Amino acid sequence: MKFNSIKFEISILYTAILGLILVVFSGVLYLISNTFLQQTDQQLKVKAQAVDVTIRSYLSVLGENHDALQEAVRKTMDMKNENIFQYQTRRISQKWFKQAQTLDLNRDYINFVSKDAKEVISSSNLDNDLRIIFLEDIQLPSQGEDTYRTLNIKHKNIRVINYPFTNRAVGQYLIQLGIAQEPFMQQMRNWLFSIAISVPLILLLTNFIGSLLAARILKPVYEITDMANRITQQDLSARIKTKHFDREMGNLVESFNEMIARLEKSFKHIEQFSFHVAHELKTPLTIIQGEADLLLRKERSKQEYQQALRIVMEESQRVLKTVDDLLLLTKLGYTQEALKFELFDFIEFFSEIVEQNRLIAANKGIGFRMNLPRPPLMINGDRVHLRRLFFNIMSNAIKFTPEDGCVDMHIEQGVNKITTFVSDTGPGIAPENLGNIFEEFYRVDKNTPGSGLGLYIAYSIAKLHQGDIQVESHLGKGTTFKVILPS
Repeated sequence: MKFNSIKFEISILYTAILGLILVVFSGVLYLISNTFLQQTDQQLKVKAQAVDVTIRSYLSVLGENHDALQEAVRKTMDMKNENIFQYQTRRISQKWFKQAQTLDLNRDYINFVSKDAKEVISSSNLDNDLRIIFLEDIQLPSQGEDTYRTLNIKHKNIRVINYPFTNRAVGQYLIQLGIAQEPFMQQMRNWLFSIAISVPLILLLTNFIGSLLAARILKPVYEITDMANRITQQDLSARIKTKHFDREMGNLVESFNEMIARLEKSFKHIEQFSFHVAHELKTPLTIIQGEADLLLRKERSKQEYQQALRIVMEESQRVLKTVDDLLLLTKLGYTQEALKFELFDFIEFFSEIVEQNRLIAANKGIGFRMNLPRPPLMINGDRVHLRRLFFNIMSNAIKFTPEDGCVDMHIEQGVNKITTFVSDTGPGIAPENLGNIFEEFYRVDKNTPGSGLGLYIAYSIAKLHQGDIQVESHLGKGTTFKVILPS
């Protein structure tokens, strides 16, 4: 596995998250365990202080000597009510009996030990084995402070306090009081121990599982990579199946498939475009070559040379027109960034174009009629490209309008739009051809001169202005183009 791969990062992240969860969980268990331990130690101290106070109470009555100390300790260990004949200590024993019941001392283990551990007085429930363990490593607490330790005896944890007992008359002793820890505390300690042992194994297993999950998640990425390596411009038909992937990866695969589909469509478009360009340029170049060849075979008359040069000039202009149109399409680039928008009066702008085309129409004997509104109509657009649009529409109308025909133009102002109508009285366009006239290099009549790019360029310019071009035509009656632009 590579360290800089997404698979490695996912598996490490998965492991780190689980590891953090385990650490937090262990920390919570530790805090709970520590809290219970502190409560147990506090409880031990309260009980040891009660034993200390009771022994001293007995000593105050029995006297402060060694024998009185042993008697006081035994009475304290017994925790019984004394009879009426023991009137000196009866009141103390009654009070102690109630206190011992409240503190639940009957279940605890109590040792009273001398500093040399030779004198030991124990509670009745502290057997010999427990007594030996209680006395192991016994030391008197320094500076009168109590100490704590946990003993493990017969699979049972006992928390023990070593509480110092000091009396000037009898010397230094030690009160050992042990409480059997609750099963819950033992269980928590077992959990902490199990977690400490199992965490490394769990993290290793988690890392392995994380690697498997990462491999499954990244399977579409591997397939996309493999597919991308196999796709060439000769074959863009390959697609990735999405039925076995998760939603997010499915969306990625679908986006990749859609991208390949767009690329396939673009390559086909480029292929068709190149074919049409070659075809459009081949014809005039062939004519030019043929005319030149004829002139070079033998001497020709002046009229023949002039006729041949006129043909060469016409075909050269056709080639230049096609090249100019192709350069314009390349410059447009199908984006609005290729245009330079400015605010201007559309009526004044359109009138200039009409006047320029009126001369061309007059030479063919075609009438030009124009109906324009008087108030100025402001439009935000690119003057140069809009001029090209309307020149192409009007040139197309003039081309297909017969002599003595007419081209009508008028403008309508709508809500946030300007609609320009250009109508001719030509032969019209068949319904089956109407849907194709805005395609590149499309010509209804293949014998008609032209590159088939004029209407395509006009349509592209309209779209770049957030507008549209619509056409209506009736065979034998003429055609009407509607140019819709936002005002």
